[in-house]
Amino acid sequence: MSDRAPSDTRAQNGSRRLPRGRPVTIPSVPSSPRYSIDDLTRETGFNARTIRYYISEGMLTPAHGRGPSATYDKDHLLRLRLIKELKDDFKPLDAIKSRLKELSTDDLEAHFAIQTGPTEGTWRRIAFTTELELHVRVREPRDYRFERAVEQIVQHTRFVLDTYNLDTLEDPR
Repeated sequence: MSDRAPSDTRAQNGSRRLPRGRPVTIPSVPSSPRYSIDDLTRETGFNARTIRYYISEGMLTPAHGRGPSATYDKDHLLRLRLIKELKDDFKPLDAIKSRLKELSTDDLEAHFAIQTGPTEGTWRRIAFTTELELHVRVREPRDYRFERAVEQIVQHTRFVLDTYNLDTLEDPR
């Protein structure tokens, strides 16, 4: 019989085993994308001090990590955009904070997807050759300066194609 204590780091067969201790939680793999504080300031217009204030007030979750290498996720960006939107509507911070608590990241994504979805419109298609065409959104009300610019682009394109005698843009090889 051995006189070793049970907490000895050597197993009975002589191999090493880990010492007993408290369980350690393994950090989760961060979901992408990640933003730096500079990214958030550029995307939202809020300065770093204001973003940290919102974190201290519980309007945003803390950053992932500490110091200059701290990162922020999509939820931070979306919540800051909503804060900006609600502040522009002159909502008080308490009302903004309670509104943010009601919303999940999916809710915020849906909110901004509706706002930033594709704009419906009518398009004008101008085909020069089988390989080259121009698509121009029709503006309402009519913008004659824009139409004149499009017409100049069309004339220049036709001139270039005629100059090089290009009925088709296929590779001559």
